[in-house]
Amino acid sequence: MKKKGKSLAELLIDVRIARNKLRNIISRMQNKLDTYNYVFMRNVSSFPHLSKMVAKESELLENVMNNLLTLEVILEILEIKIETIIYIGNIVTSAASVVEAIRLLKDTFHLTPDISVLLDDIYSSFYVNVNLPKEIKINVQEEARKVLADAEKIVEKRKSEAYYQVNT
Repeated sequence: MKKKGKSLAELLIDVRIARNKLRNIISRMQNKLDTYNYVFMRNVSSFPHLSKMVAKESELLENVMNNLLTLEVILEILEIKIETIIYIGNIVTSAASVVEAIRLLKDTFHLTPDISVLLDDIYSSFYVNVNLPKEIKINVQEEARKVLADAEKIVEKRKSEAYYQVNT
């Protein structure tokens, strides 16, 4: 049986959880490093052998700390990339609904041939350049009706407002 993958939102949540856990580990390790450095400084003259062992342990912890900090930065970059993918997906869906609204409006009344050809070219070029899954195309149709209704409301509002142009 094929394992079902996680959605991008779930993956983003997992990355954020991993970053939080990593920050906690880094914080605890930083406290331990501070303690080791304090112990080293306090005992360097009294217990040189102990101080040498603490210094080696501190050096190992610093190497681990550098790797953890690098991992934290990589997870942050991944989080930003996933957010970008999610936002771009939302933008593409929104743009597709606007393109569909243009088609719906064009289909409701006849335009001049040059404008009609231009709108057809915009519509087809959009879908040539942006490949949307069928599920999104179905949702886009519903969103297009909402975009069209919103555009009609804006037109009505603009008609009701008085615009004055002052010549100076």
